[in-house]
Amino acid sequence: MAKESTRPSLKIVPSSKIVVIEPTKVSSSTDIIQAVTEKSIPEIGRVVAIGDGKLPVKMKVGDIIAYRKYGESKFYLHSKVVLFVTFEDILGVINE
Repeated sequence: MAKESTRPSLKIVPSSKIVVIEPTKVSSSTDIIQAVTEKSIPEIGRVVAIGDGKLPVKMKVGDIIAYRKYGESKFYLHSKVVLFVTFEDILGVINE
């Protein structure tokens, strides 16, 4: 008889002005042109959780967003990387 895993599932609840995202790559079939500045190239990720503060842009869990590179804090959850990004580092939502 196999022993069932007793590890509880973790739920991420970010603080007030934090968005939790999974880094992702944009598929080649999606027509997205990334704005390149001399300072940095924005990163792309999928929203996993949103804090309860006032959002600077309308977004929901599952949306693809652009965020400032180097503005995130990395966290490992069950061998997956998730990033904690402040509202101020969100550049916008990318609609597919």
